[in-house]
Amino acid sequence: MTVIAIGINHKAAPVEIREQASVLPEKVPQFLHTLKNNGWATGAVILSTCNRTEFYIDNLTVPVQDFFALWTEHAKISMETIEQYHYYYENNDAVAHLLRVTAGLDSLILGEPQIMGQLRNAFEYSKQADALCKTLNRLFQLAFQTAKKIRTETNIGAYTISVAYTAVQMAKQIFDLSEQRALLVGAGETIELVAEHLIEANIQSLAIANRTENRAKEMSTRLAIPSTVHALEAIPELLEKADIVIASTGAPFSLISKEMAARALKARRNKPILMVDIAVPRDIDANVNELDDIYLYSVDDLNKIVEKNYQSREAAAKEAETYIQRSVSEWDDWLQLADLSVHLQAIFHYVDEQKSVTLRKAKQLTHREQTQSMDDVIDQVVTQMSNRVLHPLINLLKTLEQEGDSETVNKILAHYTAAPKHKIR
Repeated sequence: MTVIAIGINHKAAPVEIREQASVLPEKVPQFLHTLKNNGWATGAVILSTCNRTEFYIDNLTVPVQDFFALWTEHAKISMETIEQYHYYYENNDAVAHLLRVTAGLDSLILGEPQIMGQLRNAFEYSKQADALCKTLNRLFQLAFQTAKKIRTETNIGAYTISVAYTAVQMAKQIFDLSEQRALLVGAGETIELVAEHLIEANIQSLAIANRTENRAKEMSTRLAIPSTVHALEAIPELLEKADIVIASTGAPFSLISKEMAARALKARRNKPILMVDIAVPRDIDANVNELDDIYLYSVDDLNKIVEKNYQSREAAAKEAETYIQRSVSEWDDWLQLADLSVHLQAIFHYVDEQKSVTLRKAKQLTHREQTQSMDDVIDQVVTQMSNRVLHPLINLLKTLEQEGDSETVNKILAHYTAAPKHKIR
């Protein structure tokens, strides 16, 4: 049994190459079918996300170049590109790689938990396609167990390293979000992430102001919660009702001035406002921070928190490596037992064959040799069977002795000489 991991990820290739390498969901069944049913592999699992496309394969029976050719048939990637950007691991290296991926240690955002869900989906997909084998089933179960231990017993997920999430966490430390109204300025990816985190935190209401209202409406529809959509010109009025303002646009100038913020405070009777400016260039004039009842944080403030948290996650990742190595050792133990089981089955099969030969011989002697007693027949066939069964063992002992491996010879002999002598009742 040889387990291999082949793939292209965010560390190895830019996004345009990862797009070419990806295998669309509708292509996965045929890919798995070719690998399993054509005898190319004992089993396979295919993981394809925006940051990585990876193949976990047990016992690949064809040259890896043939596998690459199959990859090109199910994706938009060339052989040359695969050769340039792919990585290849086998046996314990492949196992360790899967364990790290599952635990989020190989992710673009260190320690992110989404990858385990994606791997579970890939695992279930392989199972449904009848492309899962005993070895990969055991390996993925080990990966899920290890990732769960790492997440619960280390701090790998305890510190946020997302700017969007950090902004919301900062707001939660100051306010009970279920009683607050938020104004989001912008409708890009970062603001949408902020909105998702605010929704998870049960924000009371959301208002979205953006240069193009259609884009803001599209975001509001995706969020699937009640929210109001406005043009940027509505910001002065919206500020009067907002307890939290988070801004991230691509505007080349400030959208919220000190004077605008001061007027909003007056209308609010100086009820405090938390403002978080994630934009570069800044959307909120830095002088706003001079106002007593406004608490303004810039992207640099958030990045300092993120950097500190990232260092904490890196420390947790080092701790997680001990879990990885422990699980690799556990995998080794399981693999050795699995290999031993195969060999033991072969031995039992050999003994069964000898038993069948002996029974046939006994029946023949019983019918042909009328002059022999039953005891003589039994003695003859049992002696012949013993010789046939012991012959391979005796040859092995002789070979080991000739090779100077007396230690193994003594272990085998000690086992037989120390065997308990059972009385026949």
